[in-house]
Parts: sequence; structure tokens; C-alpha cells
Amino acid sequence: MHRPDDRCQLPTALREVFAEFSEFEIIDSTNAEALRQIAAGHTGTRVFLARAQSAGRGRRGREWVSPRDAGIYLSVARPFALSPQALQGLSLVTALSVRQALSQCGASGIHVKWPNDLLVANRKLAGILLELKQGAGQNHVVFGIGINLALPPASVAEISQPVTDLQMLMAGAVDRSAIVSALLTELLGHLERFEQHGFQPFREQWNRHDRYCNEDIVLQEGEQKHLGKSLGVNDFGALLLQTADGIVTINGGEIFPSLRPAAPEKFA
Repeated sequence: MHRPDDRCQLPTALREVFAEFSEFEIIDSTNAEALRQIAAGHTGTRVFLARAQSAGRGRRGREWVSPRDAGIYLSVARPFALSPQALQGLSLVTALSVRQALSQCGASGIHVKWPNDLLVANRKLAGILLELKQGAGQNHVVFGIGINLALPPASVAEISQPVTDLQMLMAGAVDRSAIVSALLTELLGHLERFEQHGFQPFREQWNRHDRYCNEDIVLQEGEQKHLGKSLGVNDFGALLLQTADGIVTINGGEIFPSLRPAAPEKFA
């Protein structure tokens, strides 16, 4: 665990919102720890924050490179009374929460990429991994968030896509505690709004900041590729793609610019 002077300095009122706020010097994965706590019967909204991960995970089973103090490695476990189907769109809401928090802290030029990445000048700044743990009468969602703070050159060389970090984007020192505080505040507020109203209130905001909205893209969905123009998302967070055969609604997949399609395995 952290020494007292290493702990993330959050307002007491914010810490008290959570049933647990755990910080680690190093852990295999904050998402894995959140899932272990849920499996052990611990309920309520819980936060897990690490300075390093030995087995950080991204989407589709990929590794999230997590060297010490080079990023924010954060997971939030939260219960929902909603059905799994009603939880569609949560990854997009999370991305918008991260974007808004980083903007408040002085980072600019951040776009979202469906379904849950954040980009600056086409370079990845942050990624999100949501995992669902179903239970009787209540479902838990684990919100895994990774934000690049100050990636060392050796780590950049390990990552097979263009990346950036907050140190490159913001003048002066990056205040990790302020970012975590802003992020948790935005996320909690957005999740309450989502629980009451679904994704529809977030649709316009997503489409306004979507890097590929109204652009031609290649969308990889499993073994199938779709070519077309992104029309943004619908009221449930699904992507609307204008193809030669009409508008197709896509609920999962990965976007690549149409002029530079890349093999999916090269992306984190």
C-alpha cells in the first residue's frame, strides 16, 4: 500500500462517498481486484487505484502497459439495479466523464473514439475497460480507466499504436490527485444521470466530441468489416454507419480510419 505521503490527496467528502478506497503501490490489475472484491460479497461503490500494474488489461484481452507512476490506473466498482441490456452506453458515458475531468484540469483538444477511447491529435491518451458481474437482483459494473500521465520512452516503444500523455499536453506539473478527484466527481454524477435517464442525454455531447463522426471509416466487428460513413451514435450509444446498403446499427467493434486501415492486433 502507499505510504501516507504517497496517497492520492482527495477531499474527505469525496472519499466518504465510497464504501472503500484502496490504493496500491503495485497490483496485477485494478479491474481484477475489483472483480475479486465483488466475488467476495463486498457491495457498494468501491475505488481501486494503483501506481503500477503487473498485468494491466485493455479491451479484447490486450495488455495495458502500466509502468510505475506513468499513468493513472483506476477501477470503480458500482452496483446497478438495471438489466444488462439497459447498461448499454456506459462505456461512452465513462469516456465523456474522463474527457470532461481532463479538460477541467487543463488538457485540451481531446476527442472520443467509439466506443471508449480518448485521443489527442489521433494519438491515444486514455482507454476504458468495462466488465460486468451479474448477480441476483443487482449487477455490478467495474469501470477500468487508464490515463497516460508521463510514459517513458521504453514504454512508448512497447505500445503498437501512436500514444500521447498528459505531460506532453499540459504546461507545468501534472497533479495526479486533482485529476483523480475530478474524474471520480464527474463519473459519479454522470452515472447517476445515466441510471435515471439512460444514454439519450449524453448523445449530443458524444457526437460533438467524436473524432470520427461524419467521416469515412472501417469498422471491424469480429471477422466482419464494414465500410461507410460514421453518423455518430443513437440514443443507446450504438454506432450508426452509413453504408452502400443503408444505415447499419453497430453495437460492438473497432474503428479505423478508412484511408489507413490497420490490423486490429496492433491496437491496444
